[in-house]
Amino acid sequence: MTRAQASRGSLTRGRSSLLLAGARGYTFVELLMSMMILTIGVTGVVALQKVVVTSNQHAKNLAIATQIAQAWIDQLHADAIAWNHPSGLNPGSDLTETAWLSSVVLTNTHWTQPAWVQTRLFGPAFNPQGSPINPAGGETPAFCAHIRLSWLYQPSAASGAMITGNGLIRAEVRVFWLRDGMAGVNKLALCSTQLNPDLIGTDDNRGNYHFVYATSAVRENTAR
Repeated sequence: MTRAQASRGSLTRGRSSLLLAGARGYTFVELLMSMMILTIGVTGVVALQKVVVTSNQHAKNLAIATQIAQAWIDQLHADAIAWNHPSGLNPGSDLTETAWLSSVVLTNTHWTQPAWVQTRLFGPAFNPQGSPINPAGGETPAFCAHIRLSWLYQPSAASGAMITGNGLIRAEVRVFWLRDGMAGVNKLALCSTQLNPDLIGTDDNRGNYHFVYATSAVRENTAR
């Protein structure tokens, strides 16, 4: 073997040793660090996904509760169709013939849970999709509504067949649902008849619920 051949053989063995050294793989510490970085990244993605899901659900509930509040305002306006007197035809009031407006008082500071009216198929309780359900029907409500009615202008009959003015009622609606992981007042069902509506808004219990409010004025449907 010549000296040149020996030199080339030595160079080849040296390159092979370098390739083997470069292909030895990761150490345990390097592998552990990679796993830690991957774990941190996955944890961040999972946490972000949870926030997104929670935010989407809250936005959905907020939209449904807003629709329920508007539906209640519409129902109260429709209830005024049965409120026609006093008028030129009848000096007596027929406010008691309404489904819900008859609970109006001069100055109302208290919320009330309205009754379920079978003829209207409407009441205080609603399922997760925002459809009205009978609280006594056994289905657990996801949303509940309270109302508060007070006089803005009381109707009165004048002499003869003339009316001094139409009655006007301030109608307030409160729709509420439980926050995630929270229980209702005294662990009662959302629309339980045993639940005092005034307790929902106290400082001790307000944090258990989300709320949507709506206000309108309901006018007497005067018959002349």
